[in-house]
Amino acid sequence: MMKYDVVIIGAGINGVYTALELLDRGVEKIAIIEKNYPGSGGTFRCATGIRASFTSREHVVLMKRSIEKWKELSGRFSFPFVQGGYVWLLSREEHLQSFMEYVRFHHSLGVPTRIVEPDEIRELVPSIKTDSLIAGVHDPIAGKSNPFTALLNVLEYLRKNGVEARYPERVEKILVEEGRVKGVLTEKGVIEADNVLVAAGYGSREILRSCGVDAPINNLPKHALITEKYKEVFKPLLVDWETASYMVQTVSGGFLIGAELEEEYNKPPINRMEFLYTAVKIWSKYFEWFPSTHIIRYWTGYYVMTPDHHPVLGPVKGIEGLYVSTGFSGHGFMIAPAASEAVAEWIVKGRPSIREAENLTLERFKEGKLIHEIAVFG
Repeated sequence: MMKYDVVIIGAGINGVYTALELLDRGVEKIAIIEKNYPGSGGTFRCATGIRASFTSREHVVLMKRSIEKWKELSGRFSFPFVQGGYVWLLSREEHLQSFMEYVRFHHSLGVPTRIVEPDEIRELVPSIKTDSLIAGVHDPIAGKSNPFTALLNVLEYLRKNGVEARYPERVEKILVEEGRVKGVLTEKGVIEADNVLVAAGYGSREILRSCGVDAPINNLPKHALITEKYKEVFKPLLVDWETASYMVQTVSGGFLIGAELEEEYNKPPINRMEFLYTAVKIWSKYFEWFPSTHIIRYWTGYYVMTPDHHPVLGPVKGIEGLYVSTGFSGHGFMIAPAASEAVAEWIVKGRPSIREAENLTLERFKEGKLIHEIAVFG
């Protein structure tokens, strides 16, 4: 029986990209185990957006690095990364005052966001109606990608270079002896490994419990739709901050929209007509043509939330060789290149090069060192 250097549980974007980072660092014996199919959790349901305009130092620093790596990876693996920006739409004075503070914070960390007037919003977003807006915030370095090719192109490369992808195969237990990881037990048998990375979204909670580790993550149902395809209408991803709704024209041409509905944690996601009415109402206010478009598909998914809306990354204290990458709170796709780099560095070198990542370990919840993020929407 082969003993692996690293077993990764979960074939979403973070599991797959961590395998790539490990392979690039000379780790040879890697297995990725997925209970369904690659991308079947949050990756293939996401909004495709990528930004560094957050409200915590940890998020901003990691997301800036992620944007650098999105540029590199998209060229290396032939998938799109379009830096069309984000535009946050503000209709209330108190929101404007808050974002003025956020912009100053962004500038202190090298993110060039800026306040824009309604006239400039119309330049950035042709055909938008700005009657209800007092201002906006433009993030010019933000962008979008295609989650399908971003994951599958990399996974194909990994397979060709010796990484084993096993699916569908469910992990039942993490095997630990005397405080050291020994491998995992799946429905098909024991797999020995020196290191185990749990990157299984909400499923990480149950998997970690199998070795006595509690991760405070919860599933929050979310809703999204996509319309028929159009020629390019505008480049930025739009955020209506009043309603926490977003709209982005994907790289394939359809308009992808999310809007918040009141939901309960850890409940099965259910399609609701209320979402369609809400989404159409919000964005018809901004685009006269929108009521005439055709909705092609509507789906539900989850944000895997932590109490402070930041991911859980890195080693698990007390169990040598056990690592975690989960709880991204709606931002797992965009942060994946930087988060995966940090986790791979932890495994190979014992410490990430971006020190802010060290603030995101599981220990922060026990120690009361939470880092709150405000800029969560959708």
